[in-house]
Amino acid sequence: MELFNRLWKLLLPRNKKEINDIVDLGNMSSIKTMSFFTFLIESFVLARYYVIYHDNFYINLTTIFTIIVIVSSLIMAALAELFIRGKIHGHKLSVAIVMFFILIISIFCMYTSFNNYRAGRQIIVLFIATIGIISFIQVTPLYHMVLLIIEFIILCSMMFAYDGAKNLVFINAFAYLVVILSLCVVNYHRKNDIIIAAYEAQQRAEDFYIKSSEDQLTGMMNRFALDSITIKNGASFCVAMSDIDYFKAFNDKYGHLKGDEVIKMASGRLLEIFRKKDCFRYGGDEFLILTTKLTEDSFKERMDEWEKKVMETRIEEIDIPIRVSYGMAVGVVNSKEDLLALIKKADDELYSIKSERHKKEV
Repeated sequence: MELFNRLWKLLLPRNKKEINDIVDLGNMSSIKTMSFFTFLIESFVLARYYVIYHDNFYINLTTIFTIIVIVSSLIMAALAELFIRGKIHGHKLSVAIVMFFILIISIFCMYTSFNNYRAGRQIIVLFIATIGIISFIQVTPLYHMVLLIIEFIILCSMMFAYDGAKNLVFINAFAYLVVILSLCVVNYHRKNDIIIAAYEAQQRAEDFYIKSSEDQLTGMMNRFALDSITIKNGASFCVAMSDIDYFKAFNDKYGHLKGDEVIKMASGRLLEIFRKKDCFRYGGDEFLILTTKLTEDSFKERMDEWEKKVMETRIEEIDIPIRVSYGMAVGVVNSKEDLLALIKKADDELYSIKSERHKKEV
């Protein structure tokens, strides 16, 4: 039973979604390139045939097959490009595109190989196409093996129906099938292992980066993580700079450990409202929040909600209310300099708000 399970896992492996996404993009890139070259080659063959025999040009089965392959190649290249650009997506759709591509190429190459067999030539076209597909496209071994066996049976049947396959050396044909099936399995797992290893290495690097970019006290991103923010031209940013009112008084009256508790509480309430990747401990009791996912009104509502939550939270042994203040700035960002200018604008707004509030309290 264990042997069966291992064999089944070998022929029908299950990948994580993230691995499937990488495989899908790789397959679409390969199909785009292969379809483009197929289109060029078959278009050249058809044009050459027309130039040589234009006086006696007529549409036969070979011409029809060639035109179908040319049109299908264009369609496959277009679908692959749309998938790569993210206009269409989904693992099932990717599998459907791959299977359609393989079927079109295999049928055409079977027909070409059969014609070569009837003409007494080598039937290597199908062999070359199959090797190309195995080398550049990653298909689950079991499904691919079934297709290859059906393809082999159909071609042999056509040759038997034609002349009893008298020019076919069966042992060679069987050896070819065994080699191709073995390559199908080995090449799939070789590529899959490389993709998984690369993905896991990337995940470890990202985990290390997150840990090095994370503030240990609050769990927020630290100030240095700002350097890694990707800015798309024309992105609209909502930015808020905030701090805890009279934070020095908490440290002086209750001690630094209680001061740390105040910071942890305020940051914890902030992380309940915003994504972790949008929240930064800018320094001391200062928090920076920036996002491209919200409108200005929605952003302000969330900041007000945070302010209210902090005021409603009590910390043991601290008998004075805890308040936060924030300054907002919204604008279109095209560069890091634009973002820094927007942060400064929010910081200036925070300073103005706190100054006005302190004047009223005095």
